[in-house]
Amino acid sequence: MKGQAVYLYAFDVANEIATERIREILCAKPFPFEIRMGKTIPKDVPLYRPLTIALPPREADSNVGRVTLKPFVKIFDLGVVSVSIEIPFDRPATDLVPFHHVTLSDGRTLDKLAGEIRAQVVQSIRPALLRPTEPGAAPEAYTVFCVADPDGAPDVPQWVRARRRDIAALLMEETDAALLSDAQVDEVMDHTLSYTVHDSVVIDWDAALVLDRDAYYDDVLYVLELANLQLEEFQFIDRTLDRHLNRAYDELERYYRRIVSLPDKTLSSLRQMQMDLTKMSDDVTNIAKFSGDWYLARVYLACRDRFHVDRWREGVREKLASLDRLYSLAHSEITNRRMLLLEGIIIVLFIIDLLAIVFTKR
Repeated sequence: MKGQAVYLYAFDVANEIATERIREILCAKPFPFEIRMGKTIPKDVPLYRPLTIALPPREADSNVGRVTLKPFVKIFDLGVVSVSIEIPFDRPATDLVPFHHVTLSDGRTLDKLAGEIRAQVVQSIRPALLRPTEPGAAPEAYTVFCVADPDGAPDVPQWVRARRRDIAALLMEETDAALLSDAQVDEVMDHTLSYTVHDSVVIDWDAALVLDRDAYYDDVLYVLELANLQLEEFQFIDRTLDRHLNRAYDELERYYRRIVSLPDKTLSSLRQMQMDLTKMSDDVTNIAKFSGDWYLARVYLACRDRFHVDRWREGVREKLASLDRLYSLAHSEITNRRMLLLEGIIIVLFIIDLLAIVFTKR
């Protein structure tokens, strides 16, 4: 089979990226990303278009032989740098399993290479980063196998049904398809979609297979990239919430043991944290809208279901609600302590006034 393996990475680099300030990325002029939309989509429905650059291809030896690496970078204004690496191939489907984990001859994995590209991009666009975030562990790649001519089959969906066990083995990284149970094959193939007899897509948790006789994959790849970006961002927000909530609980517990009131900076920090993370969550949710293009919407919904994006989103919402309750509790505690302090001052002043009156009369 002839096609390409595409590896998708999403890196959170800042709270926000002012894309209007970006003129160059790694000495290349970026362009808004475009895909072909369906004929039925309303012309006035905007599709988010990140800034994109294509980096120069490079040749390298690897565990799958001599390969050509084609890196691409997309800049999302919600603070994300997405790196994709394409590797063309021309070999049977049974020989594609090693493409899940490509290691270059110098020992670098594609995860490492993507992290290096991310660091270079961040350095290049640093003036446009608003509140940069600390780099974390490099995310794992979401691997997409794109095939243009599956064994010359005229009906691609029919070919997918006939080769379902081999496809499941490829996506599950199994070299022996016969080892997979029927139930596991059914589970992998559960999220299979087609628009015409010339195309099909099979979406699994860690990898996907995209087939198109016209060799046009950009639209489906973009949907997969957005869904992968959402998953990475919700996981990042979840980790950030855990870290901030634990720190806030510790700070509040320390102050509750004291007589003095909570400092205003603690309260302001909680409110700022809540606003930032709520905005980030909303931006991540709104980044994928395919109103009118029903097929891309179906692909996105399949990705969202397979990646459990809704569960991550719900978990983030619950923690944001906990943060809101924590803010309300802290605000109430500050108010109560200040009221108690004012009442104490009033009582002391009243006693002083009484004593002054008594001693004055004497």
